[in-house]
Amino acid sequence: MTDSADSNSKKLLIAVIILAITTVVLGILVFTKSQTVETKVNAISGLEVEKLQLQNDLQDMLIQYDTVTVANEQLSAEITAQQEQIREMLKEIDKHKDDAYIISKLKKEAATLRDIMKGYLVTIDSLNTMNQDLIRDNNYLVEELVEAKTKTKELESTKENLENIVATGSILQTLEMTAVGLRMRNNGTQKETNRADKTEIIRTCAKIGENRIATAGRKTIYLRIISQDGVVLQPEMSEDQSFNFDGVSGKYSVKRTFEYANESADVCVFFNIPADSEIPEGNYIVEMYEGGALIGKADFDLK
Repeated sequence: MTDSADSNSKKLLIAVIILAITTVVLGILVFTKSQTVETKVNAISGLEVEKLQLQNDLQDMLIQYDTVTVANEQLSAEITAQQEQIREMLKEIDKHKDDAYIISKLKKEAATLRDIMKGYLVTIDSLNTMNQDLIRDNNYLVEELVEAKTKTKELESTKENLENIVATGSILQTLEMTAVGLRMRNNGTQKETNRADKTEIIRTCAKIGENRIATAGRKTIYLRIISQDGVVLQPEMSEDQSFNFDGVSGKYSVKRTFEYANESADVCVFFNIPADSEIPEGNYIVEMYEGGALIGKADFDLK
């Protein structure tokens, strides 16, 4: 009995020891496995976070590039190339999302691209500032040009007005003007007449006023003797004498040239009735022109 009991006790002790050893070994294996799993989980979580941060960083760079306005063609082309590179990197992240080495490599490239982007943004800001300065300077120059043109127009207008004033002021004026018919006596003298059939000469006399603005020198006076029927008398019916006045061309009866010295002067002009002809009765108007401008007017009647 005693030997049998001792044998069973020994067997039980051995079993307990084996169970204890097995438990310890299993515990160690379970702990080691748990640590490995935890390490892998932590590694996977860290890689996912790193990947998301990298994606956000690249997307942020694309947004910043999209918000800038670039007028420089070369700079615009370079920025477009940078944007395309960023998009390719985003594709690479999706393709190698579980590859820590590739993600780390792309992260370094992203840092380089961000530094490049900062340089571009500084350059763009400088260019925009320069453009604003140029626009401001251009606006100033435009204002100056408009002001200069306005002043030029004002000066031209003033000059034109002064020229018109001078031109108007330089026109000679008659202070007095008369016109009468004359007949020739047998002794060669002239006598005034109001008979149309006796009139052989029409005399027109005028006192030209003083004018200090007018140019001194030879002046030509044109007379238009107009009958009651509106016909301009001329020396010969076949002779067509014309001159320019008031912007048109018209006939004249007779002309005379005299010296003008800017002082008042008495001038008489004689129109000879063509031989063997008579002028009709009625009221006659005589217009005197100098330099294309009407300077005097008179009328007389013939019966």
